[in-house]
Amino acid sequence: MPVKTTEVYTRPTWKHVSVPCPPPTHTGQMCTRVQLVHEQAYRDVIKHKPAQQMTYDCCTGWTRENQRADACMKPLCSTRCQNGGNCTAPQLCSCPAGFGGRYCEQDVNECQTEKPCDQQCINTPGSYYCRCRQGFVLQADQQSCRKSSTHADDAFEARDLENDIDETDAAVVTRLQKIERSLANERVHTNELQKSLQATYSVVDTLRSRLSTLEKQALDVNRMQTNLYKTESRTNKLESMLNLLMKCRSGPNADCP
Repeated sequence: MPVKTTEVYTRPTWKHVSVPCPPPTHTGQMCTRVQLVHEQAYRDVIKHKPAQQMTYDCCTGWTRENQRADACMKPLCSTRCQNGGNCTAPQLCSCPAGFGGRYCEQDVNECQTEKPCDQQCINTPGSYYCRCRQGFVLQADQQSCRKSSTHADDAFEARDLENDIDETDAAVVTRLQKIERSLANERVHTNELQKSLQATYSVVDTLRSRLSTLEKQALDVNRMQTNLYKTESRTNKLESMLNLLMKCRSGPNADCP
């Protein structure tokens, strides 16, 4: 690789110099002569520097993220990951929910593996959805079914178990456990409502007690105002009598007895 640099070198130059003249002629005088001298000079030169190139040797199944990366941290999958999966290890994909397999090429049938629905489960690519039989209504959780008749029991109906006798005991137990969890959640909700009502009743009782106290205080205030009015009226009468008495003492007056 050519590289341009500046180097220092000595350059020969002929110069006129003054030196003492040799005896016997021109003794004490200076004579001029030409002399070869070497001066420091600079020049640009092109040097060829051997080029260096770094190469990376990654382990099998790994490569670099890009040409500037200095580590082999990217896994390789010879087959592209499907259905939104990501290659997270050599020849292995990390799959989103609803898909499986080495390269996420397999659809997971949640209706068989999880049995999430109370009644009818319809599998779809990467997902599923629930439906209820006639006479039932799908609830907000999109899994549970409740009888639509107002005269039916208010508990959640997991399935018509009489139509599912052909299924295994484990599946029936799973459904019954789901019913129990739903009922437990209902009981927890009911307990929370009861606690909230009790707290409300307690606040109401406290307010009634304070209101009764305020009413008593209001009666006391009215009583004190009445007494003050009577006292003020008597004080005015006494003041009038005192003024009349002073007038009578100071001299004869028609108002005096």
